[in-house]
Order: sequence, then structure tokens, then C-alpha cells
Amino acid sequence: MNNFHHWFNEEALKKRAVAYYRHSAEDKQENSVPIQREHARKFAAKHGIEIIHEEADEGKTGLLANRPGFVALFENWIENEAAPPFEYILVYDVSRWGRFQNQNEPAHYEFRCTLQNKKVIYIEDGFPKEDQQLIGSLQTAVKRYMAAEYSRQLSNKVFHGCMKVSEQGYSAGGTPCFGMARELLDEHKNPIRILKRGEHKEISNQRVRFVPLNDETTDAVRDIFTMFVQDEMNLSAIASHLNYKGIPSATGGLWNRDKLVRILMNETYTGARIYNKTWNRLRQGKRDNPRHEWIICRDTFPPIVSREMFEKAQERLWFMLGKWKQGRRAMKDARTLMLSGIKEFFTGKGMSEDDLFFVCHDFPVVLCVTSEDAGVGKEWCFLLPEELRCHEYVLGIGVVAQRHHPIDQFFAIPTEKFGVGGIFVLKEMDELYAQYAIGTHEIEQCILKLLNMEEGADQFSYASSKAEVPVLQTA
Repeated sequence: MNNFHHWFNEEALKKRAVAYYRHSAEDKQENSVPIQREHARKFAAKHGIEIIHEEADEGKTGLLANRPGFVALFENWIENEAAPPFEYILVYDVSRWGRFQNQNEPAHYEFRCTLQNKKVIYIEDGFPKEDQQLIGSLQTAVKRYMAAEYSRQLSNKVFHGCMKVSEQGYSAGGTPCFGMARELLDEHKNPIRILKRGEHKEISNQRVRFVPLNDETTDAVRDIFTMFVQDEMNLSAIASHLNYKGIPSATGGLWNRDKLVRILMNETYTGARIYNKTWNRLRQGKRDNPRHEWIICRDTFPPIVSREMFEKAQERLWFMLGKWKQGRRAMKDARTLMLSGIKEFFTGKGMSEDDLFFVCHDFPVVLCVTSEDAGVGKEWCFLLPEELRCHEYVLGIGVVAQRHHPIDQFFAIPTEKFGVGGIFVLKEMDELYAQYAIGTHEIEQCILKLLNMEEGADQFSYASSKAEVPVLQTA
């Protein structure tokens, strides 16, 4: 009976814990999950702790918190009121908790545990001493920095290795662009075979390079450049042609202007291997790198298009799209501002939500980036989508790459001026500029006429109709 009471008291006093293990692909074998589990169980036995549950992340980076095991640890145990009671979270060391680049992030997750009366215990460090809490906190902070620094140093080593490989014209990873494939080379740099999706080289001294796939996708790239440069077709016509032939885009869907521009702006098709166009190291968010940071190795494979054709395509793109890439955000912001103004205007006139939806959906507007030349002044190049041809007039908006004030100029443009190609170029020095330009004080009247409405009505209703738009009288 005494033995039973002694056993019962020990079990009642025993502390409980949930263990968390993490091992990434870059970690050494001594940090494997089985070894971490062994350390955790020895630690628990030594200190009279019962491990009631274990969570593990195999092959997951510690740079991010959205690991399945780590998320489940918080959702199902630490912050779940229905979970069985426990006091500790056992983790082998600070780096297993995470190699977060922001030093506040690991502390944030530990604090969330503290709010639930759970304490994170790093097995390597043991239980913190009550009289040395400040020293313990400083040691933990230093170890967090060292864990993050390890990832930074490893990232730098990998990056410089990839740079060396790319400078020689070989692939340092990544997916081949549309019309291209990955070719495996032996240690003597002789071709072996084309790699399938998901396949990788098996020997370290083998190399991989990008080459033309030489199928219908490669032919489609050549056709896109030919139609754009030699035949001077607009982007809408090229997209319609490819969709009619049933050639899927790189993403498997239909072709559109954005997808064609990405093809036409890709210098890889000239036989160049390009690396470091974007920055996405340490999972800190992707961004574009300036061109002077790119690693460009020319003539690494037979080109799909000549450099001369590629450069002509860039010249025509620059003319047609008015610094398209730089101004894309400005055009998006300008459209948002315009639609917001339309909504505010008609809401004040009592228009219903349903009618307001159709007004914004049907509104005939085209946007372009304003370009400026010292000799001719400002210039605008508008592209007209086919679905807007049924309108007699469209509202043209010239924008500049300024986040707070992107709208530069308004125009009321007859759709017949766009011609067969759907392009209308307007220069500040031309007579047409004075004919089609409208001031900001005329915008409300212009919108009403474009929507076939009358000014001065107390309430507005809208019938979605694009026919018989009244002629605008502009200054």
C-alpha cells in the first residue's frame, strides 16, 4: 500500500511536455530528428518529465514559421484550450526553434508560449537558473543571432557558387523558360540527355545548361518575334493567332498581352544564360535586381532568335508600351483612383450598388505611361482592347510612375482613331493633342457622356449598353 502511494505521488507530481524537432536539408546528420528525439527523451527522463506528444518538421527551413509541425504545435497544443495540460516545450537547441532573420521573431513565438503558461526549454542549455535570468536571456539572444548568421553565411556560399557556375554558361538551378529545356552534360561537358521536370544531375561534376526544346513551343517563340518585329502585328492580334492555333502559353492557359511581353523581353532567347535577375535569398521576399547586377553569359547555346531581332523587339516594345514594366504599377494605381472617384461620384447621386458594379465593369478606359522627349515634348501610346471597339469614344489616361499622383493627363479619344492595329499615338506638339485633351474640371461631364447619362439628375440608374455613345465636345 505504501508503495502504491509512493508511485501515485510521483506520477501526480511529474511534469508534462510536448517536444518539437526540426531538421532541414542543409543540416548535419547529428541534427537529425531521431537524434533530437533521443536527446529529448534522455533529458525528460533525467528531470522527471513525461513527453505526451511530439511534433517534427523534416526537410523544412528554419527561416520561416509556416512549417506544418511548428504550426500544429501552436494550433493543436500550445494555444488549444482543449489540449491536455503540459508545462514545457522541449527543443534540442535554439536553431531547431528557427533560424529567423528578424531577431524579434523567435522571441515572439516564445512569448506566445509564455502567455499560455508554457515554457520553452532548450535541451542543450538545460533549465535556466532563477538567479541568472538576465545572463540566460543574453545567451539565448546571442545564440539566436548565431543561428540566423549561419543561414546568412550558407546563403552567401551557395550564391557565390551559383555565380561561378552561371559565369561559365551553365544552369545554377531554376526552371527553363517557355520553349527551352534543361540538358545534362557529363564531366567532359558532352551532352547526355534532356532532363525531365523534377530530374536533377546525379554526379557533382556533371553540369546542366538551358537549350532550345525544338518543339512547337520553340517554334511559337520564333513566331512571336517574327509577327511582332517583321509583320508589325499588335499584341492582341498575336495572342488571338496563338490561341486560335491552340498553342498553350507557359502556364497552360490562353495567351494575353502580359505573357507575350514576358517572351519578347526575355534575353535568354538570344542564346544568353542570365542569372541573378531577381533576389529571393533567405526567404525575405522577392525583388528585381538592377541590370548591372545580372550575370550574363552570351552564346551559351544556339539562339532561338537573333540579337538583332531581339533588339528591334525591345525598340518597338518601348515605343508601344511606354516603359511598360516601370509604369505597370502606376497604371494599376491610376485605374484604382479613377474607379474610386466614379464610385464616390455616383454613390452621392443615389446609384444602386448593382448599377455601380456595371458602370465600373463597362467603363471604356485605356491607360498608358507618359513618355517625354526634349525635342517633341510628352508622348502617349494607347492600346485599344478589342472589347472596347463597340464604343464611339474611350477615356485615355496618361500616367507617370508616382505612387501618390500617378494620373498625368486625360483624353477623350474616338475609337476610330486606333485603326486596325489598335494603336493610337498622341504627341503634345500635335494638333490632335488640343482636340482630345480634357481638363480635370471636365472629367465628370466626360464620364456622364461616355455612359450615356445626363448631368443634373438627382438619381442615376444604368443600363449596360455600349452602342450609340454621344459625340463628346472637347476643348
